[in-house]
Amino acid sequence: MAMHVATLKTRHLAGVALSAAVLAASYGVLAPSASQSAEPVSPLAGRVTSPDGQPLAGIPVKAQMKNSTMTVAVYSDKTGAYSFPSWSDVRPGSYTVKVDLPDFAHVNKDSVAIAAGKTAKIDFTLKAKPLAYDDATASEIIAALPGTDKQKVLFSQCSNCHTLQWALQVPRTHDGWVKVVKMMAGRAAEADTPGTYAFSQKNMIEPLADYLTQIRGPGSSDKIVFKQRPRPVDEASTNLVVTEYDLPRGGERDSFMLRGDRQYVWPHDVIMDKEFAYYTDHFSYMLGRIDLKTGEAKEMPFPVPAGAGREAMGAGDGRPGQPGGGAHELQFDKKNNVIVGMDHGTVKYEPRTGKFTPWANGDAMFGLDPDNNVWHLSDNGQLTKIDTSSETLKRTLYPIPKNMGIYDIDTDAKGRTDLYIWREGKIGIFDPKDVSYAEYKVPTPMSGPRRGQIDGQNRLWAAEFYSGQILMFDPDKKELKEYPLIEGAKPYTAPYAEPYSASADDKNQIVWTHDFSSSRLYRMDMKTGKSIEYMTPSNYEVRDLKVEVGAPRPTVWVPAYRPPSKLVKIQVR
Repeated sequence: MAMHVATLKTRHLAGVALSAAVLAASYGVLAPSASQSAEPVSPLAGRVTSPDGQPLAGIPVKAQMKNSTMTVAVYSDKTGAYSFPSWSDVRPGSYTVKVDLPDFAHVNKDSVAIAAGKTAKIDFTLKAKPLAYDDATASEIIAALPGTDKQKVLFSQCSNCHTLQWALQVPRTHDGWVKVVKMMAGRAAEADTPGTYAFSQKNMIEPLADYLTQIRGPGSSDKIVFKQRPRPVDEASTNLVVTEYDLPRGGERDSFMLRGDRQYVWPHDVIMDKEFAYYTDHFSYMLGRIDLKTGEAKEMPFPVPAGAGREAMGAGDGRPGQPGGGAHELQFDKKNNVIVGMDHGTVKYEPRTGKFTPWANGDAMFGLDPDNNVWHLSDNGQLTKIDTSSETLKRTLYPIPKNMGIYDIDTDAKGRTDLYIWREGKIGIFDPKDVSYAEYKVPTPMSGPRRGQIDGQNRLWAAEFYSGQILMFDPDKKELKEYPLIEGAKPYTAPYAEPYSASADDKNQIVWTHDFSSSRLYRMDMKTGKSIEYMTPSNYEVRDLKVEVGAPRPTVWVPAYRPPSKLVKIQVR
């Protein structure tokens, strides 16, 4: 009976549509096609101009629904026009639409009604204002200072723990600067690692202190005349949709905050499935979770394995804030459980039951092979496999040659483990099938391969932190290639980019990375090496980032590490 009624209704509507078409034709009007009538409608659009009517390009326009924890941003194009796509997270409701850049007077449009099937039109006229010193990025401050490339590469690393404004607020003698540099380096200040550009090693401390005395010694001025780095405004660089998710304990921006304040969350790594995005907090033992539909954030404390984490390090690594020992890497195992890494421990979270299982073995960064075995480097330098299918978590140790320092570790689809030997500028690879090990020097000496990801062809893509490049390592072809973040940029030269990590998008054949010092992201074509530069809509400090596998469009997730801490989804239109 229901089918009969539906058929009659369909025939009736078809008859009405036919009559309407005949009537329209009699008046010489062509009825719109079905595809035309179904054209998606932008929920919000407008233009951004200067007071004299000139278009402003590359301006992020943000929309936040009332009482929502999600903020969506798009960018104005070269004509000043912006529009939110129909597929974005902007839904019907009451919104605040705003532009809150540090180099323009803030403009808020409150109670903007967005309705289904209609486009709300909101235009902005922006008045430019000088960028305040507190809002300058590390990249902009370094560019304004005198000095050689080597001196600037060393000093740029100071922005990893705090802003350069914080570093330069007090003048000091040479001996005073030596004490500060050693304090910030912690135990690493006693290291002798000539294969890296790290400021913390013994042979770099005096040169950095000399430079700091030149630019901020006794009697020097605290006024640094800097220039704002132009934001990218071409079509490719403004073709983004960015969704920011507020986090519990997110805090507020403070350019004089040293990292590690425990009252705030410091999101470090991120992974996501179809329902949730998960993140680690670098300074507390909890797993964070964002509901991708509602934006609701939840913090889930977990038991720390015996002898693991920051407490296992005793006095820590000696650096202010004790950043060592915290939770870092996240991976999904084959059962979609979340695996969390930290010093001397691993934690498994089962989303189906909400159960946490601590393992008193592991490391902050680890590999996960096709059989769900965890691979990590032990304190004695041996490569360790943890059999997660056994109740006793059986361990197998594989001796490998001693090295001066490994940062990250990843395992490919063939079960081989790649090691990022960043203090020697090498990539190591271990194959358990024949228990073989080999090392390969990266083309640029001292470049510091730090973190990255393996693609579907088992190629490793790693961020070279010191040289500002991306490294590709193909273990099957025994091939290594390097790509600059910015076309034409040479290693260890302006703008002194510091990429911490890289993530590979097999579907779209691109690699994502970022610059620690400038709130910028880079998307590189795997085949051509050509990159596109993006500027984030807010001042993010980015460490890890991760591609969303299977997303309908190129998508990467970024934890904004420094308060105001957020989890950020970035999509290419």
